[in-house]
Amino acid sequence: MDIQNKQIWQQASGNTNRDYSELCLKRGVILNGPGYAGKWPECQMLLQADKWSARKIADLRRFCEGMNIGDVVVLRRGTNSLLAVGEIVGEYEWREEFRDVEGWDLQHCRRVRWLWIPNGEPLSFDTDVFTLGDTTYPLDSPEVGTWLRTLMVPDEAFHAPLPEFL
Repeated sequence: MDIQNKQIWQQASGNTNRDYSELCLKRGVILNGPGYAGKWPECQMLLQADKWSARKIADLRRFCEGMNIGDVVVLRRGTNSLLAVGEIVGEYEWREEFRDVEGWDLQHCRRVRWLWIPNGEPLSFDTDVFTLGDTTYPLDSPEVGTWLRTLMVPDEAFHAPLPEFL
């Protein structure tokens, strides 16, 4: 996969108790929250008033303002499982239909065309290669970067239709 000159993001898809990766893959999205306070950037003041940490607000800012169409995103679970690789194909949106995802309000949304999904089990790395904590974070793992450069993605995957929002 040609990742030269592309920003690569790691995106969490829940945790072991509440995993929403299947929804992301089925709907062609990545999600972030909390979304109850409304769309970005208007939600910032309410989140601050509700005592959300500066770190979480910075995480939402990265998701809403930092990601760009054409960036690469790896969907992760934990610190060593890679669930999918995709390309961001949509601007930031706030979508009411994601107000209850496994008990989380995740209305902050971006469309993703999934280019690679493993058959069966997620790809597991021997060491912790992902940053735990933030939902959205730039990928800085040399191991994952090396693996991405060897990934063969057929041209037609870049033109596959996106799933419809239901």
